[in-house]
Amino acid sequence: MQSALDVYPKFASAIRRLLSAGVTASEAADLMVCIASESKSIPLTGMDGWERAIRAEIFASERDSAKSPWKLWANGRRFTSWLELCSHDGRKREAALRVTSGGAPSAFLLALVLRRLNDWVPQVRTAARETLPQLVSNSEPQDVATVLWSLLAHWDTWGRMESADRETVAAITSSEPVALALGSRIMATAAGPAGRVLAQCARSETFDRWIEDFAYGAVQPAVRAVAFRWLLSEQVTWVTGRRWLWTDLAYCKGKFEPVIDSRQLQTKKPFLATLRGAMADSSPMVRRVAAEFLIRQLPSLGEHALLLAKELASDASQCVAWRGEFALKQLHQQKREGQA
Repeated sequence: MQSALDVYPKFASAIRRLLSAGVTASEAADLMVCIASESKSIPLTGMDGWERAIRAEIFASERDSAKSPWKLWANGRRFTSWLELCSHDGRKREAALRVTSGGAPSAFLLALVLRRLNDWVPQVRTAARETLPQLVSNSEPQDVATVLWSLLAHWDTWGRMESADRETVAAITSSEPVALALGSRIMATAAGPAGRVLAQCARSETFDRWIEDFAYGAVQPAVRAVAFRWLLSEQVTWVTGRRWLWTDLAYCKGKFEPVIDSRQLQTKKPFLATLRGAMADSSPMVRRVAAEFLIRQLPSLGEHALLLAKELASDASQCVAWRGEFALKQLHQQKREGQA
């Protein structure tokens, strides 16, 4: 079976050399520089596979260096490096976090640290929580934003994270350089998990100043739809995790459902102006959000309700037009009830 390392031969060669016995301190430093340089070209997708591949190399090097069970002192001693973050030994993973100093030399290595917040050993999670603030402050903001982009899209599935771990990540996203890098990427990205990343970033109030800009100017319709939903509801929502829900105890059937948290959002524009802005959007995804809130707020819109409902009922998108027609039926029913 082909390892993920085989795709990057220079990266693999440097890792295997660093993990081998008899490497001097100067050689280890040079190899770590090579590993950091080569890892900059590695995409942060499939990090589970990368960790397994590096862990397999560590295990193989330890097996090869075990010359005799009666002469353990003869085994070569490896230098503690970033690679130990993937070790099968929790004590070594914790030690690697404790000795980490300065900034992360690449986004790939920083991702290994952030992933320790979901480690199966509590002491390792604690070490990651204590190490990350200083490590991130000394790293490149673009590297931090790249790691968070890949992490925030699916971190609600990390079942081992505690509230303190999530607060650590929220504090990182709230720092000004990282927030600016993430905000510009959310605004300009045409594809990818930008909407999910925005929902997780909005836990803190740092991104509130850009929500209106996202609603009217983001390239991706999913981002505009999320931002308009928040503006229209005056509430920011995000997924904090997942919990198991039994649907049929007799047959042991169930499913995971998202756990939603929220906070209030202070808006400047009136509801009607924001609603018209959403209706004028070029994407049916955003106009569908406008139709949803039109139906919710029909009684409070007064004379504007009929005109807006007619406009949505004539929309080119069938799913939006259906909602407009439903709003018209609701208005006609309210009118009949008022006349009765």
